[in-house]
Amino acid sequence: MKKNTLIIILIVIIVILSAVILVNREEEIQEEEVQEEEDREEISLKQVVYGFLETPYKLGPLGEKEGEEIYRTDVFDCTTLVLVSVSNLHSNEISPEERMKEVNYYPPEEVSFENRLHFSTYRNKVSPFFEDITKKVGGDIAKEKDIVLNKEREEGRIIDIDWEKKITLNYIEKEDVSQIIHRLPLEVGVAFMMEEDEKIGLDIRHEGFLFEKENFVHASRNKGKVVEENFLDFLEETNYFGVIFFKINQKL
Repeated sequence: MKKNTLIIILIVIIVILSAVILVNREEEIQEEEVQEEEDREEISLKQVVYGFLETPYKLGPLGEKEGEEIYRTDVFDCTTLVLVSVSNLHSNEISPEERMKEVNYYPPEEVSFENRLHFSTYRNKVSPFFEDITKKVGGDIAKEKDIVLNKEREEGRIIDIDWEKKITLNYIEKEDVSQIIHRLPLEVGVAFMMEEDEKIGLDIRHEGFLFEKENFVHASRNKGKVVEENFLDFLEETNYFGVIFFKINQKL
């Protein structure tokens, strides 16, 4: 009888110890998950973008056809760098690949070539991930220009889809940028306009990110990779005549 009682007591002790160990392990796992979530939430746009430095350049690397990908990080063109960076920044709850369905398509989640946000200035107006701040930072210096995106011409449309949109672009002329640069956030998107592109229904020619009001990170076709350059030096050396600034909304 005593022997049986002792065995029962030992079994109870083992069960209790096992339960304690399991509870402690579950708590540790929960703490690790919370810490991982906090770490992901604290990641900045700069951390994401700088992680892509030196990545090779490729024009038009994304696509919706069979065998193509709507998200990739092995090659970039200028707009792909912007889209992929924002998708990564907002990948706490879902993967960057899934987030791209919201970042690069309108209506969100309706993935097709026709629904892709082909024009960055239209994207900045309709997407909750982006916000045009050109007028806000430019004040009286900012100028306006009406444009019909993807306008129909005898030569055809810039993008071969049955879509066009009239919008008003706010921009800052190249020679005026230095006057307002101190008003910019430390992390901001920047896009560049060529003169008279509105005649063909095109809004911008290039885009990237500006950090600390001087460090321009972009996928450079000329250099064949993602690079960092001095912003004002880059602007001075190019033929762009106007600049657009847009904010990346980190919390939706």
